[in-house]
Amino acid sequence: MRIRFSLAWLKSSQLVGKSFKSPAAYSLFKEYTNRLSHFLSCEVGTYPSKNKTCIWVCEREKTGKPVSSESLAQELQRCMNSGVQELQIVIGGSDGFTTQELEKMGPAFRWSFGPLTLPHELAAVVAAEQMYRALTILRHMPYHVGH
Repeated sequence: MRIRFSLAWLKSSQLVGKSFKSPAAYSLFKEYTNRLSHFLSCEVGTYPSKNKTCIWVCEREKTGKPVSSESLAQELQRCMNSGVQELQIVIGGSDGFTTQELEKMGPAFRWSFGPLTLPHELAAVVAAEQMYRALTILRHMPYHVGH
């Protein structure tokens, strides 16, 4: 299985690093996607496709489900056990997603980071870090100490 971070604000011809306004946010995002690639193939791209893909959407608390890191690891394990070839984690732009966009994507999981309002670039960093943390939980590695 591979993980693909689909950044809704990324234009198809744009380099990922150039799509982040903050070089520091991009640096952290890249750090965690590189760490993820030690476990699974990890890609970054534009809006999602649906080829044997499980789609998770990061969205506002009103519609998304806030979860603990341990629960996220369990959700990831379910996805890995389902036989899908790709997990796409879709992060919206500054305006989030319309109802129509969400219906079209048909996400298997609607993930919220709680009541916080985060810039979309920071949400990408949080999503990448939490996916790395979830994999270390599943592999019983010391990165996550169960706070």
